[in-house]
Amino acid sequence: MKRLLLLLAVALSSACGDRSAVVPELLPFAAPGFARFARTGDLVLGGQPSPGALRYLADHGFTTVVSTRAATELDWDERAAVESLGMRFVSIPIPLPVSAIRRAQVAALDSVFARHDGPILLHCAGGTRAVALWAQWLAETRKLEAAATMQRAELAGMKIVQPIAQQLLGTAGP
Repeated sequence: MKRLLLLLAVALSSACGDRSAVVPELLPFAAPGFARFARTGDLVLGGQPSPGALRYLADHGFTTVVSTRAATELDWDERAAVESLGMRFVSIPIPLPVSAIRRAQVAALDSVFARHDGPILLHCAGGTRAVALWAQWLAETRKLEAAATMQRAELAGMKIVQPIAQQLLGTAGP
């Protein structure tokens, strides 16, 4: 486990804000109501937080929650929960089954990062769509080389939509 965390810390890096800045390493993020989350700078990536986890985020200075889930995927109103806690909710839905990550979705995420004023949570059901969107954002806005981007995304847990991301990034095998 320590070796995996070290690999993640060395291999994964991204941040919100100034694109010329040195990008911070990815570190584990543990909090009540979270499963498989990681933090890089002001960005936390992962799966669906519980309502209690949202409260934890608000109490710890998070200002924005970005969901890649469709509203119909939940049996509770996440937007209302987030906004009632004083945070901004942004929806960038990536439908299931995933067939593509659109440039408009990357642009929407970039807009969130450009306007952030505190830590951000980017999530989906299990983290895969969120990581895929983040990886595409790294490639398009940070101009991270495609193979390096895929490596980071894979280490961050992207599996289900990996073939789609590979196609978008031009790293698909023969």
